[in-house]
Amino acid sequence: MRFYNSREDEDPGNVSAGLQQEATQLLQANKPSIQFEDIWDRHNAGIAGASVGQRAFSPFLKWSIGIGAALIVASGLVIGAGFISPKVAEALRSIPFLECLYDKGVDTTDLSRIDAHNLTESINVSTEDHGIVFKVVNIYYDGIQLVLNYEVEFPESSPKLTQEQAAVYYELSFAGINPSSIYTQDFTITGEHTFVGTTRLNFGNEDLPEQLKLKMAVDCIGTTRGNWDITLLLDKKKSKEMTQIIYPEGIGFTYGKEEYTVQKLTLGPVMSQVVVKKQNPYYQFNAKLEDDIGTMYGDQGGDGATPDYFYFNFSPFTELNPKPEYVTLKLTEPVHNEDIVQTEERKQLNGVYPLVLHGNHGGKVTITNIQYEEKQTVVTYEASQPDSQDTWLTIENEEGEIKSSRGQPVRISRDSLTFQLTFPPLKKSDKLQIVAHPFRYLDNVQQFELRIPLKWNE
Repeated sequence: MRFYNSREDEDPGNVSAGLQQEATQLLQANKPSIQFEDIWDRHNAGIAGASVGQRAFSPFLKWSIGIGAALIVASGLVIGAGFISPKVAEALRSIPFLECLYDKGVDTTDLSRIDAHNLTESINVSTEDHGIVFKVVNIYYDGIQLVLNYEVEFPESSPKLTQEQAAVYYELSFAGINPSSIYTQDFTITGEHTFVGTTRLNFGNEDLPEQLKLKMAVDCIGTTRGNWDITLLLDKKKSKEMTQIIYPEGIGFTYGKEEYTVQKLTLGPVMSQVVVKKQNPYYQFNAKLEDDIGTMYGDQGGDGATPDYFYFNFSPFTELNPKPEYVTLKLTEPVHNEDIVQTEERKQLNGVYPLVLHGNHGGKVTITNIQYEEKQTVVTYEASQPDSQDTWLTIENEEGEIKSSRGQPVRISRDSLTFQLTFPPLKKSDKLQIVAHPFRYLDNVQQFELRIPLKWNE
């Protein structure tokens, strides 16, 4: 599989004041700046902004299925050698990868969970060619997702880095297995001669081994051709200790004269996954997962299908309800635009609450508070029913600029369907409107609700 960054949508900017305070004098002297791809933003915005009929799978998944999925080819193994200078390495790590991504507005919810549970493996394996040092700092692997964080250092004698130079071109291959996958990546310039990168990859295979050898074959950095191949050992050990796998029995439904059964639930600290066994024909179901107190688990993207099964990726269980007695899998048949009623409602933000808006499936969304903070804006709201909690909300200023949320709603009360949703920083003094985009299915659309009891290991 070939990976590269597209520069058409880059949005360069300066490192925020908060990040500058954390950087060392070296980075301050180099006047660091940030460049990122907008791929991940577009992925999340595509899911949120598309009509429901288009959201059965993420845009990336539709692309991967359309070409038969991208297969990663196994090949030889070479371990790189070489070192980044301690001074530069220390300076780079003073700006966490996670904070760089968040500063750009990328949804870092899943990465925050990895960080909170200390699930990354420190690698610090590097190689050098043409005076350019490429170093993988840490990795995360759980069989569903892979995250690679890496650093690049150009020689001090080289010209100041440009957007064109802040790029890594590589192929990933796995020893003994050819998994299908979809990915996104981001690059951040951290100095005149240094930048960092993060690659996030979702697998499309039902069962991947606990250990897996990965070769990252890098043949171009910026405009320089060379060889920066590195081999890494991926291990599920850390995440496995916090993961439970459940195989339900006798839970399924019939659609289009075909039988579908819930085959497997993987309940992990970063992601939950549901596998539904099927036989052809292939239908693109829209899937939701809800716990026993009505919390919807967020769509993590990367859903997909094979001739034998579907797999749906959701956020993990919440601290409010870490061990529910059961979950409900809600599947909706493939729909067209004519099967959906979608509307729009807007209210002026003048500091007076509550504000009541229409929510999904005939419910209500009541805005109870908005906090205007330095780095984010936090909207608190209450849903009248479970299906309304993920009503698409945006904020629009007087110029018509639309601000989308960062990440997914977070439930903050066990006793009520109260949630918080984070937006980019906004000013209370601006003339802002909050906009709800609720939808509902027509009565003829088939939906299936499958209650799955959970037996937890003590």
